[in-house]
Amino acid sequence: MTERIELIELISGLDSYLENGYVNADSYEDPSDDAIDYLGELLLKDSECCLDFCKKILDSDLFNNNSVKSTALDFLILSESNWFEAFSYLLNKAEKLSTPELEKALFYFYCAKNDPKPYPVPEGLFNKLIERYQVLKTESDANFCHLHETYNDFIKAYSLKF
Repeated sequence: MTERIELIELISGLDSYLENGYVNADSYEDPSDDAIDYLGELLLKDSECCLDFCKKILDSDLFNNNSVKSTALDFLILSESNWFEAFSYLLNKAEKLSTPELEKALFYFYCAKNDPKPYPVPEGLFNKLIERYQVLKTESDANFCHLHETYNDFIKAYSLKF
């Protein structure tokens, strides 16, 4: 019974985050931290429900929290059932990706290079990610997010010359 209440609370909190920008109006925590915690808990309890919220978060233009969106992207890209939505998001929103989102994407593709059965990468996606890196590389949070190291690893893994 307690687990069901927790599941309902997680769903309600994430609905509130999408509608109001906070999980719990009485919380003293940063709303984005609460949302990330709720997403992580929901992933463990009901992964499909969590991945649905991840899609909603990526599709939402009501708020632009980079850490929540990058977490949602990460959960989708690592899923067996929703990776295509993550790839589509990257392809269609590449020019607007935040530094944390770009770092998650580059790290995923760096790791996927050694996957025996990698998912097919849409035509032109790598070029778009590299172009976005060129724009974001001087941003203040690029070092904080380890964007340069991740980009260099990605470039070396695929023997790309840029």
